[in-house]
Amino acid sequence: MDVITEGSKRTPKIRADFDDGIIEISGISLPENAYDYFLPLHELLDNYITNPRERTTLNFKMEYLNTGSALSVRNLILKLNNKLPKGTLDVNWFYELDDIDILETGQELASLFDNCTFQY
Repeated sequence: MDVITEGSKRTPKIRADFDDGIIEISGISLPENAYDYFLPLHELLDNYITNPRERTTLNFKMEYLNTGSALSVRNLILKLNNKLPKGTLDVNWFYELDDIDILETGQELASLFDNCTFQY
């Protein structure tokens, strides 16, 4: 899996294996400008959706994400939800059992999309 962004104490690590259709975002997401931070991934996804794999998997392993990051994550899922063939997008939302906030964020996002499967 290639690292797109290494991440830091305030930003998530973003990794992708476009040959296998797997994208993973993990860690804490508090970037100064979430739109700019996630822009390189958006640009890579623009290319990917022109020739996607049979299945695409998004793995979110977030410890915390601020409002701007949640919006950026929503926009990533929205792009794939709207552009990939119906039923080919899987979203795996990882959370600590006692982290209700992260679980609820995933559930709120799942309620917005009908073209993908959310797993918790």
